[in-house]
Amino acid sequence: MSIRRTCCVGELFIVRFTYSAACGGGSVEGNSENDPGRRTTMQLPVWRHFYSDCIDSCCNDSSVCRTASLRVLFLSVCSTPAYVLLRLSVSVRLLTVLCVFTIWHVSSMCRFCCLKLESFCCLKLESFFENQDSFYDRHVRNNSSRTDRKYQAIIDRSLEATANRTPSHNTKSLFNSTDVTVPKDVELLLSMGSKFALPYTDMNELPIYHLIADVENIIQTNNEEAIQERNRCAVANQIQNFLHAERGKGRHDAVTNFYRTTIRSTRAFLKQHPELVIAEADKGNRTVVMKRDEYESKMQRMIDDDETYLKLNRDPTAGYQKRNNNFAKRLADLKLIDRATERRMKTYKATAPRIYGAPKAHKEGLPLRPVVPCMTSPSYTLSQFVGKIIQKSITGKYNATDSYTFCEYINSVQLPPDYVLISLDVVSLFTCIPKNLVIRDVIHNWENIKQHTDINLDLFLEMTEFCIDCSYFRFKGQFYRQVFGTAMGNPLSPTIADLVMEALLDNVVARIDFPFPVLKKYVDDLMLAVPKDKIEEVRKIFNEYNEKIQFTVEVEENGKIPFLDLLLVRQPDQTIKTEWYMKPIASGRFLNYHSAHSIKQKVNVANNFIRRVQTFSTNVDTATTRDIITTQLKLNDYPTTMINRLIDRSRERQVNPTNEDVTDSEETIYRSMVQVGQLSGNIQKILKKDYPNVTISSKNAKTVGNMLPPVKDVEDKNSRSNVIYNIPCADCPACYVGMTTNKLQTRISSHRSCSNRLQSLWDQGKTTEDVEVAQLRERTALLDHSAANHHVFAFDRTRIVDSSFKQQNLHILETCHIVNTHNTVNKRTDTDNLSNTYAGVLHTLRNNTRSEAVLQTDESLQQESIQSE
Repeated sequence: MSIRRTCCVGELFIVRFTYSAACGGGSVEGNSENDPGRRTTMQLPVWRHFYSDCIDSCCNDSSVCRTASLRVLFLSVCSTPAYVLLRLSVSVRLLTVLCVFTIWHVSSMCRFCCLKLESFCCLKLESFFENQDSFYDRHVRNNSSRTDRKYQAIIDRSLEATANRTPSHNTKSLFNSTDVTVPKDVELLLSMGSKFALPYTDMNELPIYHLIADVENIIQTNNEEAIQERNRCAVANQIQNFLHAERGKGRHDAVTNFYRTTIRSTRAFLKQHPELVIAEADKGNRTVVMKRDEYESKMQRMIDDDETYLKLNRDPTAGYQKRNNNFAKRLADLKLIDRATERRMKTYKATAPRIYGAPKAHKEGLPLRPVVPCMTSPSYTLSQFVGKIIQKSITGKYNATDSYTFCEYINSVQLPPDYVLISLDVVSLFTCIPKNLVIRDVIHNWENIKQHTDINLDLFLEMTEFCIDCSYFRFKGQFYRQVFGTAMGNPLSPTIADLVMEALLDNVVARIDFPFPVLKKYVDDLMLAVPKDKIEEVRKIFNEYNEKIQFTVEVEENGKIPFLDLLLVRQPDQTIKTEWYMKPIASGRFLNYHSAHSIKQKVNVANNFIRRVQTFSTNVDTATTRDIITTQLKLNDYPTTMINRLIDRSRERQVNPTNEDVTDSEETIYRSMVQVGQLSGNIQKILKKDYPNVTISSKNAKTVGNMLPPVKDVEDKNSRSNVIYNIPCADCPACYVGMTTNKLQTRISSHRSCSNRLQSLWDQGKTTEDVEVAQLRERTALLDHSAANHHVFAFDRTRIVDSSFKQQNLHILETCHIVNTHNTVNKRTDTDNLSNTYAGVLHTLRNNTRSEAVLQTDESLQQESIQSE
């Protein structure tokens, strides 16, 4: 009787569950740690095998054990319409309850079967829970992938919606100060800015060589050959498919034709008007068109200031380079730096920096701000070294690190009564810092500086003075040295400006007898809160610190004052709220949606802008903030659907922030890759699988800036370094392709010297069988060709065919050019730097490029055209 009742209870239990599942209930969720209530699917087969194994493990003698009745129960369950459970969700707890119920049921009938079932159920449940965990992880991954696909579909739809649209014209982004009428299409392209990436309208423009070199640079970060070769094959296949698709394209679409026509018109306009200079404004992200004569005359008047600049009779690069290398050697000999740092600090290919002026479009008369890019200066690395040491010693107690930290700080401030906010700005800070003031502050701060270096004070001061004195440049072929202040572009300038400004603030705070509720600085901009009747006194004390460092003052109006990209608004209770702020002179231009950058970069730009506006807008409501974001993003041609989606996602992140700490076992490696449409994105996805610790950024080789005439002095071809060059033979169509990390003139001089040595051996009657001639032939393929055929190479006709600032890429680029250049004399061993996996890609390029089969980036093409002119 009890057995029958138990079976009925079991049937009732299962039938009840079956009915619940069929009606959509499907699961019973738990809250314990072992059973978090996670759902799974298609578990009825597990139940069926579980019952089958339970029954087989028990005795089948119905006279001794009535467990055989479970078989009837099992068959009745599987034969009912409850089999639809295969498609429904079943929880972990339900299976656990069923197992416990079965053991209890059997224990009342057979002790022997009960013991067997207990051990059996433990094993089965452990296996079941492992399957549940595996299923849950897979379920989460599938959901994440589904969400990503949906988000990508939104992006793709917005791409399709704007695929046939061209960039809109931002009238504020181009300032034409001349009387020359700029055509509408040219004006549109120039208004996009120098960083606007242009699409490749011709297969010959594709920088595939640089793409291969960048990929190899990433692949070689893993030393396993199997992984390297697997990724090479996948990448080569992607490139090959992309090239075949490009070759198979017929008539280009309207957008491509628009860019091709506009680029052609812009180049023709610039060629017809060589008297124009196109430059980026100092502030406001605007492009300025001005007359070259006006630009050069303003630059010359500025440089002729005898108090700031000194005219030199010759190029001082060699002397500065020697002094810089001596400093590196002294530091290494004193065991203050290692030999690797010494090699990085030394240089043998320095060139004089070339100054240019950034027009101040927001000021009357369009004055220029002098900028001296010092990347090629002899002391560039040494200046970085000294600057890092000084920067570590600066406390930064007055610094506003960025707009976010300042916004967080100022929103927690409450001003005392009768206090107002004022902004102080230094007039041309970098060029107004006296060297003796820097030396004095270094000595005064030496107790902090020496904690970060073992260099003694005398040597450190000597290096600091040298880095300041090494502020020299070239303008229109003439060399100058800055004798007062530091150059904007010197890596040491921001650090010593920070040091001087902190000492200045310490001095001012000590002299003033009232507190500053607000005192923050960002480079040369200061934000202070002072009593209303003390504004002039504060300005006077600041200007008395040094006669060369002078400040202008701006007082809040109607309780509002701008600082950085924030507008500070005083509230009735004397607290401060903020709004996102854009200066009236600003164009509102940033990365345009129609630029040929990757969609990931565009989304990141939009997300960062949305985050800034939302974070800084503590004084406006959500609707106003949304209108600001939408207006600015639409100004840069971002589609409405994308804007709305990104704003909604940003709100979701604010409600549910994700602050998971990700700890990687491997150190992150940073690499860059040239952007070639969707091809670069596909390659990055391939490499991400085997190179998860490599972060890849994209760089565009074809931009509007590459089309513009140079503002700086044109660099001499022979002074360039990190180049691939081509030397033609004077006696036959052959040529030699080589690469050098030194100056081109140094490498050509070496070739010429060896050729002269070979010529002198011929004059002495030597033949190819002589040892000296054989030794020369082994040095380079150029000498081998000259010795074998008695030919002479035309060194004066050497041309640069490619270049890269990445030295590790030069060997790959050289190999690509050797393979795809006709009639080269290079040896087969010269191409050993590149895997044969790319042979098919190079063959496709060779059959589809110009007759010379030499691919160059737009930058190289532009430099070559300038040099030829």
